[in-house]
Parts: sequence; structure tokens; C-alpha cells
Amino acid sequence: MGTTTSESGFYTSKSGVEIQAVFGNEKFGDLHMIKYATQRDTANVHVMGHVDPVSVAKGKRATTGACVFAIFEKDRLLAAMSKDKKVFLTNHELANYGTLSQRDQLANSTTRANANVAGGTVRTDGSISASSTDNMGYSVFAKSNFGQEVAPMLIDQIPPFDITLVGVSESTGDASRMVIHGVQFNSDQGGSSVDDLILERQVTFLARRISPWTRLEDLEGGTTVNTSTTTTNSISV
Repeated sequence: MGTTTSESGFYTSKSGVEIQAVFGNEKFGDLHMIKYATQRDTANVHVMGHVDPVSVAKGKRATTGACVFAIFEKDRLLAAMSKDKKVFLTNHELANYGTLSQRDQLANSTTRANANVAGGTVRTDGSISASSTDNMGYSVFAKSNFGQEVAPMLIDQIPPFDITLVGVSESTGDASRMVIHGVQFNSDQGGSSVDDLILERQVTFLARRISPWTRLEDLEGGTTVNTSTTTTNSISV
């Protein structure tokens, strides 16, 4: 934390030990590092007769980032972010990543699954209605023909969520926050060696947008802040 005096008053900055991360509604104590970046496609516009560009064209914007976690006795990230969440996974994905009981269930219906994969959802006469069935008598439109709604099994299956960073100054109690919106993980890396003192996990993500750092008292609905508790917009830290 640093404090600077200016003509208009005090400015405070936060160090990493004064910042806490909230993933969705879960406060994470395993996080070592988080970084983020935005990048927008831009290009110079050139015309004949001019050496220098006459304008700059602006296109798409992308938001990306990365996190590093300490690894303890289990996968806390997946457990926390999968709580009370369901995603629809195909039978193929369940066969690879599902629980033992889910894989056994698929094994008992191998013939039916093969019929669906081979085109069993299209009737030989080419007509489909709400009451249509495949060649084995199963409803064409039953979701169970294609997969199941289950809890995410890998971090790239976790539905989008927000990451909120909250910093509270130890000396003054001033608090700020920033939000990374619509986060979705897209890679997961790790490893170990004889020289490692701790195990770490690196993940990268895509996001929709970023709300920059803002003092909590400047936010609508903000509340008084002390050094132990920060409450704003239904997120408690």
C-alpha cells in the first residue's frame, strides 16, 4: 500500500496482499496472480498521394487474462465454480469425462447411442414431428438421446461468471474494486518438478469487458468501508 499527498488530498494505492478476488460469489484464497488485457484491432488508413496515414480505422476489441493458483489437496477452482451449476454435455463427452456411474449408463445403451450417431434421429420417410421416433422407438426430440445436464467436469465447461477484485487499504480503510465480466476459461496448465516448493496451476480466460478500478463510495449503493469488511452490490469480502 502506498499513500501520496497532493493539493487535493490523499491518494492511496493497494498492494497484492490488500486485494482479494471474488469469483462469482466465492472468495478465493488460493490465487497467486491475476492479469488482464484488452486489445482492439486498429489499422492505418492510407490513400494515394500521402506517405503518412490520413486516419485510423478501429475494429473489434478482445479481453483476455490469466490466473495462477496454488494447488492444495484438491481442485478448489472447479469445486467452487461448479456449485449449483449445470451444463449440457454430449454422450461422447460424458463417455470420456463422466463419473463411473455415468459411463456405465452409457455402456448399457451402446446400441441406442450408435443408432443416434449413425443418423437414427432422422426417420427413413424424411418427416419429423413432435411425436416422431427413431428406428428403435425413442423420441427424436428427447435430450437424453444426445446427452445429460450435469455439473461441469472441466474448467472450460464452467458457465460465464464475473471476477471482482476488491482492495482495502490497511492504513486508511479506503476501498476500491474492479470487475472482469463474462469470464470463461480456455486453457489449464500445471506441472511439478523436484525443484518445486509449491505446486501451481496456470489458467487463461476470455472475457466480455472490464469495469476499471473505482472507489466503492463512488458506486451507486456503496457503503461505508472499514479495514475488515467491504460490502457493495451484494458482494461481501
